[in-house]
Amino acid sequence: MNRTMLAAISIALLSSGCVVRASGPGAVIVAEPVPPPVVVAPQPVYVAPPQPVYVTPVVIQPPVLVAPPRIVIVPGTQVYTVPTASYNVFVFGGQYYSYHQGTWFHAPRHGAAWTPVAVAAVPVQVRNVPAKHWKVPPPEKAAERERNCPPGHAKKGEC
Repeated sequence: MNRTMLAAISIALLSSGCVVRASGPGAVIVAEPVPPPVVVAPQPVYVAPPQPVYVTPVVIQPPVLVAPPRIVIVPGTQVYTVPTASYNVFVFGGQYYSYHQGTWFHAPRHGAAWTPVAVAAVPVQVRNVPAKHWKVPPPEKAAERERNCPPGHAKKGEC
């Protein structure tokens, strides 16, 4: 083989990914194929789903009325209120109702525990008590209370 042919074969083999060994004057070209790359598929990753988070709302009940309270009728209604209580207490039809910490409560009598109830379970007459007869009015009643407060009385805490 002449040198030109040897060079052409060498270039062809080298460009094809083969390894060429040449040794000595009467060089013999041996082409050793390059082994193909080993491709290992990655193992699937399993991630456990996060544990569910349960949030239990904390309902703060109004204090239990141990003794029968002194009640006063709300003018123009059939609803009574407890003026000495530090929280909202209304009596209607012999049943006790309280709006406390954003939740309505019901008690069948004084001394009984308060039970949270839906707004629909509270008589309309109780929900419509004018804002000035509430200790801590709900947001919609607070705005009414401020609108109906005479000048100077709000600063004194009278509205």
